[in-house]
Order: sequence, then structure tokens, then C-alpha cells
Amino acid sequence: MDVRVTRHRILDTPAGSFVLVCGPDGAVSARWDDDTGLNGSQHEPDLLPRLAAKLQRYFRGLAEDFDDVPTPAGPTFHRRCWEVCRKIPRGETRSYGELAAMAGSGPGASRAVGQAMRRNPLPVIVPCHRIIAASGRLHGYSGSVDPAGRALAIKRSLLELERSTKQ
Repeated sequence: MDVRVTRHRILDTPAGSFVLVCGPDGAVSARWDDDTGLNGSQHEPDLLPRLAAKLQRYFRGLAEDFDDVPTPAGPTFHRRCWEVCRKIPRGETRSYGELAAMAGSGPGASRAVGQAMRRNPLPVIVPCHRIIAASGRLHGYSGSVDPAGRALAIKRSLLELERSTKQ
């Protein structure tokens, strides 16, 4: 197996296909499959077996922690937001402004938090679906703010899964 290429594994979940990706540098990322960006990537059905097993348990509704998965590399502010986001308990939510404050910035940084969440390379593992608008409404997920779109439907389903099986 040539590890100098990008490799991926697709997990079937109740919310759709979830793709684990391992880049040529070993960096792990994940995303909801939208049939783009896998060109040239080598499908490897046994990629990252431990992480895949944890994710499969999570998607079955079991409480699972991902503490052994490092927070992804990124700009300092983004990493700080991702690290704080990882501490939000399963089934709970925080607003963008609350996350900004938790990350050491003022509530005026809520848009910057939104950008950090938008660029999160490890959805579910860094649970950006737990970040909502100050009004309590779902707002934005995986780069989409379309209220009728697939991305917000996934965000809603992840929150419902966590709340219905909170452990």
C-alpha cells in the first residue's frame, strides 16, 4: 500500500455517507460525502479501523469519546475553538458567541467562530454540530446555511441522535 497518496474510507451512517480521509502526510480529516474531492484518492476499506469502529458506535447512538484523536492542525484561533468545542457535552449546544467567550475572545468574535467551525476538518470528532445561533436555531453546518439543505438536516439529525441517547 502506497501511503504517499490520499486514502479514504466510507462509513454508512443514518445521516448519509461519512468519509474518513488520510492524506499523504498522515493528516486525518473527515467529511460528509458529497461526491467531490475523492478523485485520485485511493479507497481503503480498512483505513483507520479503531477510529472507524468508534464512529460506527457513535452513529448507533452510543456515547463515544474521541479524546485519543488529536485536534487538527490549523490557525491558532481555529484550534482554540476546536479544542473548546470538543469539551461541550454530548447532546448539549452552545451559541457561536458562547464558544467565542469559552475560547477566550469576546462575543463579537462569533463570526470568526463560525468560520472556524466551517473549516473544521473533523466533523463529529470536533462536534461543530453542537454550535447554534444565539436565538437557539440551527445555523450553518459544513459550509452551508441553507435552512432546507442537507447540511442542516445532518446537523439536526446528529443533535437528535445525541439527545435521544444521551449517556
